[in-house]
Amino acid sequence: MSDAPASVAIPLTAWQPTVSGNATLDLSVAQSGAARVLRFDFDFKGGKGFVVARRAWARPMPGEYALHLKLRGHGPLNDLEIKLIDPSGLNVWRYVAKAQRPPARWKRWTIESRDIEFAWGPASGSALSEVGFIEIAIVAGEGGRGSLWVSDLSLEDLTPDRPPTATASSARPGFGADAALAGTGWKPESGDRRPWIAVDSGRPRSIGGLIIDWLGQAPSAGFRIRASNNGTRWTLVHAAARAGGARSYVYLPALKAKYLRLDLSGPSEGAMLHIQPFEFSRSIHAFWYAVAGAEPRGFHPRWLHREQSEWTPIGRSNGTECALMNGDGMVELAEGSCSLEPMLRVRDRLFTWTDVEPQAALKERWMPVPSVRWETDEWCLSVTAQAAQDGELRVSYDLENRGGQPLEARLFVVVRPFQVTPPWQSFRNVGGVSRIHDLARDGAIVRVNSSLELEADADARFGAMSFEEGVIASSLASGRLPPAAEAHDELGFATGAFEYRLTLEPGASARREIVAAAPGAASRSERSPAFDWHARLRADQWSGNGWAGEAIEAALTATAHILVTRSGPALQPGPRRYTRSWIRDGAMMSAALLRMGHAAEVLEFVRWYAPHQRHDGFVPCCVDREGIDWLVEHDSHGQLLALIADAFRFTGELNLLHETWRFVEAAVSCIEGLLEADGLLPISVSHEGYLAQPVHSFWDDFWALRGLKDAAELARAIGEDRFAERCRDLEARLGAGLFAAIETTRAARKLDYVPASVEWADFDPTATANAIYLLDVPERLDRAALDRTFDAYLADWRAKRSGQASWVSYTPYEIRIIGALVRLGRREAALELLRFFLSDRRPPAWNQWPEIAWRDRKAPAHLGDLPHTWISAEYVLALRSLFAYEREADRALVVAAGLAPQWIEGDGVRVREMPTAYGPLSYTLRRMDARTVKFDIGTGVDCRLILKPPLAAPLREVRINGELSHVDGDSVSVRVVPAEVLCTAF
Repeated sequence: MSDAPASVAIPLTAWQPTVSGNATLDLSVAQSGAARVLRFDFDFKGGKGFVVARRAWARPMPGEYALHLKLRGHGPLNDLEIKLIDPSGLNVWRYVAKAQRPPARWKRWTIESRDIEFAWGPASGSALSEVGFIEIAIVAGEGGRGSLWVSDLSLEDLTPDRPPTATASSARPGFGADAALAGTGWKPESGDRRPWIAVDSGRPRSIGGLIIDWLGQAPSAGFRIRASNNGTRWTLVHAAARAGGARSYVYLPALKAKYLRLDLSGPSEGAMLHIQPFEFSRSIHAFWYAVAGAEPRGFHPRWLHREQSEWTPIGRSNGTECALMNGDGMVELAEGSCSLEPMLRVRDRLFTWTDVEPQAALKERWMPVPSVRWETDEWCLSVTAQAAQDGELRVSYDLENRGGQPLEARLFVVVRPFQVTPPWQSFRNVGGVSRIHDLARDGAIVRVNSSLELEADADARFGAMSFEEGVIASSLASGRLPPAAEAHDELGFATGAFEYRLTLEPGASARREIVAAAPGAASRSERSPAFDWHARLRADQWSGNGWAGEAIEAALTATAHILVTRSGPALQPGPRRYTRSWIRDGAMMSAALLRMGHAAEVLEFVRWYAPHQRHDGFVPCCVDREGIDWLVEHDSHGQLLALIADAFRFTGELNLLHETWRFVEAAVSCIEGLLEADGLLPISVSHEGYLAQPVHSFWDDFWALRGLKDAAELARAIGEDRFAERCRDLEARLGAGLFAAIETTRAARKLDYVPASVEWADFDPTATANAIYLLDVPERLDRAALDRTFDAYLADWRAKRSGQASWVSYTPYEIRIIGALVRLGRREAALELLRFFLSDRRPPAWNQWPEIAWRDRKAPAHLGDLPHTWISAEYVLALRSLFAYEREADRALVVAAGLAPQWIEGDGVRVREMPTAYGPLSYTLRRMDARTVKFDIGTGVDCRLILKPPLAAPLREVRINGELSHVDGDSVSVRVVPAEVLCTAF
């Protein structure tokens, strides 16, 4: 029963308007006959976007409810949205009616709670228990202008108004039918050969399912659930062929009935019945949340308790997919597949992830060979996952006896119908439940759905069970391995467990391994060796003193993650949610790979992506296994040009240039055709924030400017001088329009920072930082405004980190700002940011960042993907800029501009054949005394070097190869290598 009244009117006063872009909304309360109405007069001004009316309205919400309202008006076809928002303002539940034209006459609408879906927020799919705000939104379809009138807005409580009653085929004294709903429970008479019990809810109601607590054991012969609205004609809604355990969970999605009846095939000890509301089975994940919530914590994965868990990929640099491990040691064997989860039984106690504090690690602190350690004073269990050269996955379990007495333990590895990534990460078949219909052991092999084979050590026992037979962790906790070697489950919830009985003397350890492969893989005697990451990734390109090692290891892992998440030639920015290939992400990941010595993978990506270009030169923003995404994002054309040019600069491959020249010409022609009269590219949705209202995004223009500069360079390299001149003319036109538009927008909005778009004039320092990466520090960009942009960012960032300002989440794309600060000569601020981002790796030992980092790390909130390998690339590029970066304007390498003073102590910093656009760079830098540092620069580069050593005071004297040299403020130029450079400060 709910304490809320049956129906509550929602006031039509005190609504506040919000609009996007140039749209307008006038809200007023008017009279229509005897009724008062809330009137929306809207105008989208020829554009897209939304108009929203919002009202604070705080109250607890019933478990089941309906919103009622009446609508009339006039106008074009647009989407109507009703949103309920919790008091935090972060979590939104939404009803969407697509393509609605306001009716000319009053029309009554009823929207039940089952029609209102969770939309977004860190609560991630939980039911709305308390509302804080209500919104009515019109989202542009046709857009246009019109009027919408709203009347009789109310909330009705649909919670049953009286408790249900029950009748039964028979009952023992004191255990009547009604006692099944509250009290001692129902027990049929011992002679009742086919007992049944029926529940009457009083009126038809939405039912999500049923939880049955058996007074004895669940009936091995199974049970049936029937439903009816009149009590005479019954429909079978669930049948369990056999059952087990002390509790049964019945999934009854989309059921509405007055009566529910449980039928048994034989004598029973009886049961307690708990009828569940619609929310119980709103989705299969809602059902599993309920199951996990009713079982001991640890019996199911962490995400089923609505807690975030972090994960990391395992794979090869040349694979087509990767496995995942989460921070509790759970391993997802392939994309969207089942998982293996460890449990350990010691001295009659079952240990799960909730009983320990799992510790994450990587092999040699950087390889994508993750492990998780469970530790107690008595024992340590380590789970490690590694890919083999042929792609199969090996998961090893190492148990060590740390105590002074022999240790007897039973290691269980549970095969679960769950993925590592939670439902709030869902995309296509990824995230949440992964159904197992069949599990069967055949000799040394356990087959999962005939699509995956698991092979364990010879001493492993294996048992399997269907969902109806109970919760497997409950059996393991009592020391019982399921007796059957196979299981079939119609719902796809079968589970199984490998069991190893281990006896370890003090100090001894044992390893057991499970190998996962596609059906028909080679036998264990023919297994290929582990994938050799040392052979694929140079770990010695950079080295340094102190915390430099930590920063460098993170860059090595970031590079490996870019390679691991590839799908053939396709660069993908994540292992699960973002298994798609965006040219935007791919251009940045390619830039990182080139600078880490992985040109071959970049050339593959270019040759694969470029042919997806449209015949008119338009470059698609994204390509995946399902085809091409033609969403209008005008940064893509410049990104393809910049990608091809970057690959050419680092490889010198004229063959690549000849192969891709037609794509270069077409992309330039596309940009030329798109430029508007003011010299800017048209409006687009170059990031998700602009989806509701496409804008003239300066991000697009900066990329196009970079692309045109690069296209001119490529044209000169191939001897197309006339085309190069055309590109330069377009570059000049676009550049003039871009920088003029920035200043015009600043003046019109009275801004002291660099805005990110014309329409929104938004503050977006990550986008501005990208402009600096692409064009160094553009002379035509107001330097004072540029400095204030990053001053404002740093002030806000410091306030949030210190607790002076509140925050909920941020995007680690902000890592890009490190490189911008280095280029702006702000070494200390860049290093301050670097230290923070290293401290905020998730988790630190796995050297990775999600796309969205939430302050509450356990909040069940969407992360984007983890790792997000575009962010991995941004980290590599940012860290590299500390050691050296290219300055195109004077064909120079700026060296050591971001290095930390601590890094050059002792043996100092060493750079070994670091790929650059001007050849491989090698140098050492170390402190000689309090005021002197020494560079030793090797051969290989063909350019000017600008040295900027990390000294506490300005340069007083510089000697190059023993000769005094000119000092230019905080830097010195070196034109000939090799060179020995001594720099002395005042």
